[in-house]
Amino acid sequence: MQSGGSITWASDTIKARLVASSATVNKDDTTMTPYTVIGTDQTLGSKTKTKDTTNDRIVYSAAALTWAAVAGGSTVGYVCIFKFVTNDAGSTPIAVIDVADTATNGGDLTLTADGTNGFFYTQQ
Repeated sequence: MQSGGSITWASDTIKARLVASSATVNKDDTTMTPYTVIGTDQTLGSKTKTKDTTNDRIVYSAAALTWAAVAGGSTVGYVCIFKFVTNDAGSTPIAVIDVADTATNGGDLTLTADGTNGFFYTQQ
């Protein structure tokens, strides 16, 4: 994803969005318009960007995310990480995480970054 425009992980407003398992994910998407929100977008806090010289990659991580009381009736299949700029048309997808399909039921959903791989990484 990580299309046009610059993204500064440490200082930009980076958010995460729950996306339906039925969504069509496209690496060429340049806006968030195709990704209908489930629940409320969450702003990433305690963001880190770490160079892993052993594995030749940059690891992107942040504090665990919790979507509270996500209304029932949807099935989450992806979490889209994006740079938020005013609205969906101005916001830039950075990465899409394929998660286990999870039916929403009014409860909370939590995503925790992997201790080694973060939320995602880019190969260098």
